[in-house]
Amino acid sequence: MKKQQLITELQSYGLRLESAAVGAKGRRGGAGPSDHKAVTVDGTTVMVPIYTGTASQSPYTAELIEGSHQATLTRATTSVADIEFPVQPKFYGLTTADGIPYWKIALLHSHDVLATTVQQTCLRYRDESTACQFCAIEKSLDQGRTIARKTPEQLAEVAAAAVRLDGVSNMIMTTGTPNHSDRGAAYLAECARAIKARVNLPIQAQCEPPDDFVWFERMKQAGIDSLGMHLEAVAPAIRAKIMPGKAAVPVSVYFEAFAAAVNVFGWAQVSTY
Repeated sequence: MKKQQLITELQSYGLRLESAAVGAKGRRGGAGPSDHKAVTVDGTTVMVPIYTGTASQSPYTAELIEGSHQATLTRATTSVADIEFPVQPKFYGLTTADGIPYWKIALLHSHDVLATTVQQTCLRYRDESTACQFCAIEKSLDQGRTIARKTPEQLAEVAAAAVRLDGVSNMIMTTGTPNHSDRGAAYLAECARAIKARVNLPIQAQCEPPDDFVWFERMKQAGIDSLGMHLEAVAPAIRAKIMPGKAAVPVSVYFEAFAAAVNVFGWAQVSTY
């Protein structure tokens, strides 16, 4: 089986981890790539579902090779590849001066991406009339796996350690939407400025389109290299049902924001889910 086909099938069907692979377990529930595990297939690291209903029925299983982070990938009864699970990063073992574990401030995604939610609350989340049905941003907070608001200083400290100890090559910062017209852009810019003052790390930020597109210039000047503004769905009826709060920002505004942001960040540096 070709590598790309194998990766596609793993991401579609998921993966069942045998008991011997318990050391390679991923993160259950909450925000971010939860219910998935980073898996390296022939040098390419991808996120693969392991704690989903589909994954529980997957034809793919993996059994960890004792004493290593490698595993044998099997489909049905046939071995199809050797895979690897990235090791736990060294920066996870550190804490801030005020006693907060680094892993509560930022997490390793894939094998070289540092990711964080700078504000783990959202004005839409606790109101059924505005909440996005797919969002679990505050679940991680409720379960004590993160803190509500990461300070710029904390983020800069963790980013510097992740680069120094674990070879992190880029960073993603997202945010819950605050009750401000900038929709989180201002705080993302503040955090990026602190990080770039400490370490030269490419940063992607993610937020809803700010009311004033001047924030794109401010984010760029603060050190943000690329921007994600996540449309989620296009059809108005689906948006109103699935994400009634975000649907208050029309699709037309997103497209205006995309065009304005490309003028600032450059071609291929503006993205959406």
